[in-house]
Amino acid sequence: MFQYSFAKALEKMTNDSIKLDLSSYNHLENDQVRKPRILKFNISLPIATQEDIANICLMEHENSGLNYKSKALVVFEMLFNHRYFFEIDRSYRNIVALQKYNYYDGYWQSWKHVESVIEEVRKDFTPRADLNEKTKRFIEEVEKCNSVFLGIRKGDYSLEEKHYGSYGQDYFSNAMKYIDEKVESPVYYVFSNDIEWVKNNIDFQNRHVIVRENKDVESDFEELLIMSSCVHSIIVNSTFYWWGAKLKEHDGKIVIAPKRWFFDKKKIDIVPPQWIKL
Repeated sequence: MFQYSFAKALEKMTNDSIKLDLSSYNHLENDQVRKPRILKFNISLPIATQEDIANICLMEHENSGLNYKSKALVVFEMLFNHRYFFEIDRSYRNIVALQKYNYYDGYWQSWKHVESVIEEVRKDFTPRADLNEKTKRFIEEVEKCNSVFLGIRKGDYSLEEKHYGSYGQDYFSNAMKYIDEKVESPVYYVFSNDIEWVKNNIDFQNRHVIVRENKDVESDFEELLIMSSCVHSIIVNSTFYWWGAKLKEHDGKIVIAPKRWFFDKKKIDIVPPQWIKL
């Protein structure tokens, strides 16, 4: 979604035809995490064909992007293809300075790119197909109260704590205390890829809390839409939860995010200045 937003920003800035390269998904048929879920939205940008890509890239890049061969191909393009730009870190880059390139390889996770086309991407990031009835009912529920979603990611993050860090009781207690002081009768909705960890490690005290159990989940795509329907947000350093907080605007919205996104000091420019950093 960040990459799509960057592409929309390019389109807006240059008035050129911008296409999306989804070819890296061609070898990930059995990967349940890395899927082109962007296609579930009403996106307005076209998908690049293999011929489109071959007209710009010197080498064929139809692979997962996670192996040594893929990384070697990227280095080759960087060295010998003056039309190919590779984002070496996730700090903000001004699009004006990048217009001379024709292929953009990166995460593009700056809030500034998103903000420059926020109305456009909110229009495009609406579901193509009808939502599950259970999801619709839950969205109606969170829209009737002062809902606050908590996005708690563990699982794979726990294996790379030097990079992602770890957020536990202190972070969520401080965040909920802040919400309690600003919001009347908040209702906390908990979303996580490790609900058992949440139950065993986070004390919500006497707050009104509703946990999204695994049996409640239709798909992560629909969970994103439920999160975005909540009025306020408390997130960890996950782009999935970031978009849950950003996808819709609500009057008086409060978003609480980590002060440190990465714990190994890698550069990133992802948290908007109006969000509360704890």
